[in-house]
Formats: sequence, C-alpha cells, structure tokens
Amino acid sequence: MKKYQLIVVGGGPGGYTAAFRAAELGMSVAIVDDNDLGGVCLNWGCIPTKSLLKNAEAMDLINASESYGIAVKDITVDFEFIISKSVKARQRLSRGLHHQVKKHNIDFHAGFGTFIDKNTITVNDTSITADTFIIATGSKPKTLPKLNADHSKVVYAKDIFQMSSIPKSMTIIGAGAIGVEFAYFFNSFGTNITLIEAEENILPHEDKEVSQWVKKVFKKKKINILTGILADKIDDEKILISVGVEGNSQGMGLEKIGVQFSANNHIAVDSNGKTNIDNIYAVGDVIGAPWLAHVSAAEGLYAVEHLVGLNPKEIDYNSVPACTYSKPEVASIGSTEQQLLDDGIDFKVAKSFFISNGKAVAVGATDGFIKILVGKEGNILGAHIVGSNATEMISELSVIKSNNLTVNSVFNSVHPHPTFSEAIFETLLQLK
Repeated sequence: MKKYQLIVVGGGPGGYTAAFRAAELGMSVAIVDDNDLGGVCLNWGCIPTKSLLKNAEAMDLINASESYGIAVKDITVDFEFIISKSVKARQRLSRGLHHQVKKHNIDFHAGFGTFIDKNTITVNDTSITADTFIIATGSKPKTLPKLNADHSKVVYAKDIFQMSSIPKSMTIIGAGAIGVEFAYFFNSFGTNITLIEAEENILPHEDKEVSQWVKKVFKKKKINILTGILADKIDDEKILISVGVEGNSQGMGLEKIGVQFSANNHIAVDSNGKTNIDNIYAVGDVIGAPWLAHVSAAEGLYAVEHLVGLNPKEIDYNSVPACTYSKPEVASIGSTEQQLLDDGIDFKVAKSFFISNGKAVAVGATDGFIKILVGKEGNILGAHIVGSNATEMISELSVIKSNNLTVNSVFNSVHPHPTFSEAIFETLLQLK
C-alpha cells in the first residue's frame, strides 16, 4: 500500500493548485480524480465557455461590420466547429496540466476515490494512504425535479458541448453568471431566448444599477427577460437550467468517517479549511460560496501552507472579483451600494461612463460604466464595472482593496493613454 504525505481528492483549480504547492514544499503528493485534470472549470466551465463566447463576440463584430466600413455577406455558421474549437482549447490546457503533474513528481490516480478511514482511500480497488487529505471535488448543478417540462428538452451547461446545432429557441432558468453568459451566446447566433430569474433582477448578486444596465442591453438584443417569478411549466425547444450548484461530496465515504456537512451537501470547514477530522481539509466549490475557480485555487494554496505551518495570510473574500463574461462584461468586488446603505456605512460614490473614455470611443465600445464606492478614509468598499474589458480592469481595484490601500495610491500612478483602464483613474479623480 503506497503512502503519501498528502493526497488531494479532485483535480480542479483548488486541487491541482494545492498539489503543486505541496510538491514545491517537498511533500510526496498524489491526486485522485475520476475525470480528467482541470475539473469543471477547465473541462466544462470557465475555459471552453470563454471559447464559445469569443465566437459570439466575432458574430457581433460581423453583424456590426458596416459600422466599421466593411460589408460582409453570405454568413454561414458551423456550430459543430465552434463546439470542437472549445473542446480543443480545454484539451490543450489539460495536456499542460498533466505535464505539470509529471514535472512536480505527483502521482495521478484516475478513478473515483472512497474513504475507508481518515488515512486511507481506495481507487479502482487499490488502497493508498496519506497523512493529510485535501478534498477539492467541486460542485454539480442543482436540478429542478418539480419542473413541469419535457425532460428530454432539459439541458445543463455541460450538455451544451454535446449539441450539434443551434436551437431556434431556448428558455434559460436562472440569470446568474452562467445563465446570462449563455443567453448572450445563443442570442448572438439567432436563438430566441427567454431568461427567467426568481429574484428581482438578473445577476441578482451584482449592484442593482449594473443588473439594470445589463437588462437594458439584453432587451435591445430582444432577449425576453422575466424576473421575480419561479419557473413552473416550461415548454421550449431547449430548456437550460442554471439555478446554482451543490457540493460534489456524496458517495465518497465521508459520512462513514464522520465528516460534517452544511447545507446542499457542502463540507463544513473552519476558517483554515479544516474539517472536523483533524487531518482532512476541504477547499473550493465543495465547501460552498463563492463558487469561483480563482477562489478554489486561493483556498487550495492557503490550505497547504496552513497545514505545513507557514502561517499564510487569510483570504479576504470581500476583495475577490466576481466576473460575468457576457457582452457587456460585468466585474465587481466588495459591497454593493444597497449593502452599504443597509449596514449604515458612510461612503462616497465615484462614477463615470465609458462614453467619455477615449479608447472606448475609438473602438466603438462605449456601453457601460464604472462605479466605485469609497469609505471615509479613502478605502475602497466596493467596485462595479459593466462594459468592455471589465473582467480585466477589476484586478487593479482588487489589488488596492485587498492590500488596504487608499485611492491616493491610484493618484500616484500613471495610466497609459488611450486605454480602458485609465477610466479607473479618471473615475477616482472625482474624489481628489
């Protein structure tokens, strides 16, 4: 029976980041996963969907080509090629991960892992042991078992990559990031989209002004949006369900060894990512919100450094960017304006629109705005961007906020011109 210092169960961003860091620190490490390395993010989520969205962006440019003085005729769409292109992107990155695993001398055990006791796991009838485990098995989509619909028409995000043609119509239930991204994607290729959200606004966790802006843009694209209602009886060519996720923690024998759970099959952990079992940690989607790949990676890194005694800095979850890769893009950190009002916190608002940004005007991407919420001491309490390159620009504000810097740190820097990012500097100048 082979023994390791650390076994990581799950090969997604949280798992492989933890494994790589542990190997760098000199530990003997193994990864157990019954799918290919990369998890949902690389294989079915973040990476392949961004490839799909790039194709939607290309279609948008073609449809708007006359505004650039270019006439395009006889457009044909090869949907199978679009899907295969996204699959090739994730396959290429998966090969890179396997190379990194070998480079770090990490053993990869392909198969489903089941705990026998707190130090032993079986994979394909073979037992392996470890001093410490990190569970990073991610999440799976929530279902709607009471939905009155023809279930042969129901699909989840993963199923999109098995489709061979563009549906003429689609109802999307759930208008969080996944629902909004796919609404944009299929609408760009002519699918008649109905987007249903139980909350008052689409993108319900974003600042209300941002949500309303995206709704306005989507309505111009003729996307039918229904908010504040629960999906009941639905009939459409395709029905995409994107109503959230639950922890991917069942069937692993965790109950048998006494691991405790919270709601929706998420594993309960303390502030260091440790479960109630002293040698078992859990990170990423399997422990609950926020369900973000970059959070999973940060938690994996933190857990390893904690278990070896490096005393890492705790993760500031309030400074973690949330991103939606639709058109317009949406990115945010920290509190919304309504949250600050509800908490009675004093703040100032700095806001500017991209229609006044030179780069945005030059390239024809003036849709959207930047909204930054600043406290009495000049610290950033929240930041919200909707528009082109929002998901890239948010990192500057995240660095400022997570390092407890004030907006004066921006005034001491020089932003290149013309760029979208200089709009952050110009927005904050309102507070100088």
